[in-house]
Formats: sequence, C-alpha cells, structure tokens
Amino acid sequence: MPIISVIKNTSMGNSLCSKVPYEDFNIGSQLIVAEYEEALFMKDGVIEEVFGPGKYTLTTENYPFLTKFVAKFVSGGVSAYNCKVYYINKSHHLELKWGTGTPIRVIDPVWGIEVHVQARGSYSVVVKDGKKFFLKFVGANASAVEQDIVKNFRAAFIQNITDGLAEYLVSKEDEVLVTCNKKKALADDMMPILNDILDEYGMELINYYIESIEVPEDDPCMGRIRELRIQRQEKMFEREQLAADERLGFNLRRESSEADRYVSGQMAQADYERMTIRDQDGNNGWARQEYADTLKTAAGNTSTGGAFVGAGMGLAMGQAMGSMAESLMHTGENAGPLAGAAAGAEAAPAKLICPSCNAAVPAGSKFCINCGKPMEQKKEVCPSCGAELLPGMKFCGQCGAPIAVVNKCKVCGAELQPGQLFCGSCGAKKED
Repeated sequence: MPIISVIKNTSMGNSLCSKVPYEDFNIGSQLIVAEYEEALFMKDGVIEEVFGPGKYTLTTENYPFLTKFVAKFVSGGVSAYNCKVYYINKSHHLELKWGTGTPIRVIDPVWGIEVHVQARGSYSVVVKDGKKFFLKFVGANASAVEQDIVKNFRAAFIQNITDGLAEYLVSKEDEVLVTCNKKKALADDMMPILNDILDEYGMELINYYIESIEVPEDDPCMGRIRELRIQRQEKMFEREQLAADERLGFNLRRESSEADRYVSGQMAQADYERMTIRDQDGNNGWARQEYADTLKTAAGNTSTGGAFVGAGMGLAMGQAMGSMAESLMHTGENAGPLAGAAAGAEAAPAKLICPSCNAAVPAGSKFCINCGKPMEQKKEVCPSCGAELLPGMKFCGQCGAPIAVVNKCKVCGAELQPGQLFCGSCGAKKED
C-alpha cells in the first residue's frame, strides 16, 4: 500500500462518515479539512485528535501525539506513520422522509367517533458532535450515509410521531379535520421530542416538516361525520332563519307602534288646536261644537228616528233634543234668542275648558281646579306701541321694536328678577 502525503476527503456528498482508504502517511503530510467537515485521527481503536476546518502540516513538532504513530520504516528518506482517518460530514442533510405505515386510530373530540389518520413529512439533521456521532452511530461500520439515519431512526421517530399526533388531535376542541390543517403547530410541538432522540447520537434536528395529515376518503367513519356535519349546518340555518323572522316581526311591530303613536299625537295636537281656536270667544265654543256635531249625527240617523217614532218615543226624543240644545246654547244672562226657546227647561251649569290640561272647569273660575293654572293667559304687548304679541316673538310685528326677554311666573304671570327662584306674588317655584 502506498504512503500518502496529502490527506483529504473524496467521498460522496450524501455521506455522513467516510474512512480515508489509506492508513500509511509521511511525517509532514498535508491534512485538508473542508468547512463542513471534521477529521478524526484514530490509532489502535482510540480517537487521538479531532481536526476542524483548515489545512494542517502533520509533524511531531506540531502534533506531539504523532510520535507514537511513527513506524520503524522510512519511505523515500522520510519517516512514516500508520493510523486511520475518518471524515465526518457536518453539513445539513435535508429531505429525509418519514411517514406512518399504518393509520393512527383516534377519537374525534367533537363527534366522539373513531377516525383513522395518516401522516407523512420530512426532516433535516446535522452532526453536532463528530466524535460522539462516530462512537455511537457509526462504530465498526466505518462509514454512514443519509439513508442510515432514516433506517435506524424510523421506528423511534414513528413511535413518537404517532403518539404525539394522537395526543395532539384528541387534546384539541376542534374536529379532527380542522386540527389536521394546523400542521405547523404540531411540527413545532414535535421538534423537542425528536431532538432528544438524535442528541444521544451526536446529531441535531434542524427542521421538521409535516407534509400532510389526512383521513382516507374511503374511511366509513369519515362518511358518518360528514352526515352529522350536514345535519348540524341545516339546523343552524333553520335557527338563523327563525331568529331573522323574529327580528323582522319585532321591527315591524315597533314601526307600527311608532306610527300609531305619531298619528295619535298628530290627532291630539289637531284637537287641541281646534279647541283653542273655538274657545277664543270665551263661551266654551269647543264643547258647543261637539254637542252640535252629536245632534247633527242623531238628526241625520233617519232609521233610528223612524224606529223611535214607531215605538211611540218621538216625544221623549224631542224632549232629550230640547234639553241638549238648552245646555248647548245656554251661555248665561245674554243667551240671546235661544234663551227664550229654552226658558221652560232647567238651565245646566256652564263649563269652561282649561287651556293647559283640557279639564272641565266651572264658569267664572279664574284658575283651573285640576292643574291650578290661570284660565286666561295674560297676553304680551309691545312696550313701544302696545300691539299684542304672539308667544316667542322677538320683534314687534307693528313697529319692529325688539322685545326684551322677561322671565315671568308661569302661574300668575308676575315678572321674575334675575336669580329669583320663587315668584314674589304667588310663591310658585320658577320652572327651568
């Protein structure tokens, strides 16, 4: 066997550990170690030295341990020595495949049905400790390639992967199919577990990927889950439709109620305005008009009148009409021509309507017996020309003079001074 003076690695790229085919080297040989390698010097089964990346001149002066390697022979006038040199490839070894040989049986946490899950993926490793890797993984084989990792760690990987995958799927609250799409989260959880396995052999897991986690399409359990999911979606749709119908009915009822309140308010406002206009003469015109409408309606009901006459009640009807007319037309001493027509009937007491609360008040009352407010509102006049002012006017409509804002008592109309909280005339509290 020739004696070599240059030592370098000539193995293939997928090699993790390779032995230099020669064992006899000259003193002063050049050792070349690439940046992705380590070189192990072994003599009599003992690793004497580990060389990192670089170029080394192997002499006894530089490396005293070579002294015991030197043999008793000389080659070309140069002393030689005998040893074994191993190169450890420390680059990343990518796309090492893994996969579950048989489906994993797990219970779906949502449906409580057993399903069968299959998974596959890849990983990449790197040799972290060359000496430890050589002693525990390579050993007497003297060489190792990437497929040796796949072959030797397949059982350990699959055992931990299947256990971790089953525990991960069951521990979540989602369906198995939903959890199967969270591959990165599961891969991150599995990294520390698999790293502990490789660390014992001087290797480190760089990346771990899960390509797919799926349930076989022909799995009958998966078909049952699909049926249950469809039924659940239908029930959810029905509940949403019922809720939408209820919301629509509620909104319609609310809008109808608001419309009724608006119409009622408009009608009440119209009645109030008509009452105000008809009572401007101070003779209870609004009530008189209502009585007049009632008499007109009764007079126009000929069928009812005919029935009364037929029953011999025409006289009673006439007396009732006369009494109503008397109470309608009676306005006091100045009743006019109507007073003579009703002279024989007993006069009904006259009533006034409170302009504030619409309560019936006896004639001649100055204050309402219901709310206590004055029956006649004091009219505002212009301080310049004496013209009557409407409520809210800021300028006189006759002379154009500005109207000063004066706070007055809402009860008696007396003027209130600034800061005064109670009326000095009637003692009523000032309203905000």
